Amino acid sequence: MRRPLLWASLSFLAGVATGPYLGLAFPSVSAVSLGLAVVSLWAAGRSRAAAAVLLACVAGVGATAGALSRSPPGPGELAGHVGQRVEVEGLAATEGSRFVLDAARVVFPQGLRGHRVMVRGRTRVAVGDRVRVRGKLAPLPEARNPGEADPARFLYRERVRAVLVADLVVVVESGRGYPVLRWAAQLRKALQAVYEQVLPPPLNAVLAGVVLGVPVPDRNLQQAFRDSGLVHLLVASGAQLSAVAAAVYVALRRFRRTVRSVAALAAVLAFAVVAGWEPSMARAAVMAAVAVAAGLSRREVDPATLLGLAAAVLAAAHPLLLWDVGFQLSFAATAALLFLSPALQQRLRFGPAWLREGLAAAVSCQVFVFPLLLWHFGHLQPWAVAANVLALPASAFLVPVGLLGGLVGLVWTPLAVPLLRVAQGGCAYLVWVARAVADLPGATVNLPDAKATAVLLGVWVGAGVAAWRGWVRPSRSVLASVVALAVAVWVRALPPPPYAEVVFLDVGQGDGVVVRGPEGHRVLLDGGPEGEPVTGFLARSGGRVDLALLSHPHADHVTGLTQALRRFGAGLVLEPGYPHPTPSYAEFLRTVRERRIPYRVARRGMRVELGRSAILEVLWPPDPLWEGPSAVNENSLVVLLRYGDARFLFPGDVEAGAEGSLVASREDLRAHVLKVPHQGSRTSSSEAFLSAVAPRVAVLSVGKANPYGHPHGDVLARYARLGVSLYRTDRDGAVTIRTDGRNLWVKTMKPGWCCTAWWTAWRTR
Repeated sequence: MRRPLLWASLSFLAGVATGPYLGLAFPSVSAVSLGLAVVSLWAAGRSRAAAAVLLACVAGVGATAGALSRSPPGPGELAGHVGQRVEVEGLAATEGSRFVLDAARVVFPQGLRGHRVMVRGRTRVAVGDRVRVRGKLAPLPEARNPGEADPARFLYRERVRAVLVADLVVVVESGRGYPVLRWAAQLRKALQAVYEQVLPPPLNAVLAGVVLGVPVPDRNLQQAFRDSGLVHLLVASGAQLSAVAAAVYVALRRFRRTVRSVAALAAVLAFAVVAGWEPSMARAAVMAAVAVAAGLSRREVDPATLLGLAAAVLAAAHPLLLWDVGFQLSFAATAALLFLSPALQQRLRFGPAWLREGLAAAVSCQVFVFPLLLWHFGHLQPWAVAANVLALPASAFLVPVGLLGGLVGLVWTPLAVPLLRVAQGGCAYLVWVARAVADLPGATVNLPDAKATAVLLGVWVGAGVAAWRGWVRPSRSVLASVVALAVAVWVRALPPPPYAEVVFLDVGQGDGVVVRGPEGHRVLLDGGPEGEPVTGFLARSGGRVDLALLSHPHADHVTGLTQALRRFGAGLVLEPGYPHPTPSYAEFLRTVRERRIPYRVARRGMRVELGRSAILEVLWPPDPLWEGPSAVNENSLVVLLRYGDARFLFPGDVEAGAEGSLVASREDLRAHVLKVPHQGSRTSSSEAFLSAVAPRVAVLSVGKANPYGHPHGDVLARYARLGVSLYRTDRDGAVTIRTDGRNLWVKTMKPGWCCTAWWTAWRTR
């Protein structure tokens, strides 16, 4: 078997990826796999069947590791007591008021095994401090909206099993443990202090990001780097390790190759620890260690085997890393540099060698990461290749110069000023490139059917590289590309599924609803108090908005909608037009004007057709507007969505006064699905209104532990008396309801250790 380590690594990774979904008795699988491995190992080099059995055994071990990483904690573990008050003592593995605690001892309740927990408190601690913490145990955060990145991916890397919301944090002893991590944290803070002392903002933060991977606090600047495709320069990555290794290797060019290799490896490992040991750095460090070991033993290094072995080692240590976006992007970019960049560089015939190398690397990396970016984020940066080529002169020297300047500054700051001034110029140039490219038209393109397009691009990239490198015959690559294109065209040509879909996003304390009509029309109703939940969901699902509705101008409805309009625009905007002198509403109107979005004031009796079979009807407000207390809420836009027999009612934040007027108007308010008005406030959801609507399903969009006491107990009792199935975004996450006009299917993002979501079916009749 050629490249046995590569095939073993790939088998192990396949097992880790599929293990959580197979539903097998994994301890037994692992035991059988190890037994068969011992039997078949001696024959693997002589028999293909034995080699296949051996690979299957390795996959079985990987499946066990993957399944155990997703398994819920047992009753004897600290993390198995979510919701209870606990008291633990251990060492702080990270610093700050939110820190990872290695719970060495459970003080209360006694008899439990301690595990790592994320502590959320108010007292800052340092790495290595022995800390006693008391508070309430909560589960790990999970994705709350469809397609959202897992917010606990950092915690997975730290082997954290639960969150401890602390009301008491006491430092028992400072600097008790983790001397290496403590030294790394102190050195990182000291280098940041040098940059802040010498360089002006935001360039000091940019240099800290480029050298150490420290997040840039300026959100607008960070967004510019993201839109230009340069955000990888501001995070800890393998490129920084490569720069450090190259600088050490060149500086020691007078020494023997063995000395240079070992010194470069030591520098790589030390820098990776100082910068936080992110997945991309861990990948580069593992590859460097294996490469140096192979070189010292005078063995030839196979790039594919090296890359696969690094992935398997990291997945064995942290199986859930396999789903980390940074992990995937890092390995994709490295694969591009190994398998595509050299061949592309040989075909470039212009410019100096450094320009050809940089251009080949930039193009190769973008080609390989495009499918992943589409899959995870639903958008592309078409100017990213140009931005990376423009940034190359600065990015090539900033890491070694910035790191050297920071280390010199620790000894004597004035001596570091010349070096850091050079770094300042490089940072200013990077900021200029990022902002200039981000301001270009089409800097970020949101694609519909992003996941399908990502699969198509992935097939094309794989087939093209395989043919170019001679791994398969060109005719087979062409055939695979043509088949993939044909499937994509036919899937795109098929009519959309004959159902409407309504997604009640979890936006916290507020409303944000996205409606997809049966013919693909998309409606955005409100946007919540911040933009990310709505804009993120729209970006992942294509970005286009045909109709935007603002129920009323309060900030918990208009702020996120404004950001969505600024980013994606809309075909038409409807809102009640009630004057409200707040900055958030003024910003909304200004955005509509600046984007030149068609705008109309909505009044009772208006109808909007979403294709030929779905209709939106405006039931409120009247003309003239309703007068009285809480006029802003009472004049909320109330719309009814009809598709076949299915009816959805969205009443905004109307209160008892408007509800009574709607009932008295003899309007047909019946609906199978009701968006609970005003986050379940006691002034809404009156008995008469609920009787007139007679919903089967109600969705309550409300924030966790909100300061308003929503939802009110009396309101919940009313829905319970009527037998309404009530879903809540604070408990269930986003709620998705599909209908074919006769049946309803409800699915939630309810947190749980099992990642499978089930549809609950209803009939409209």
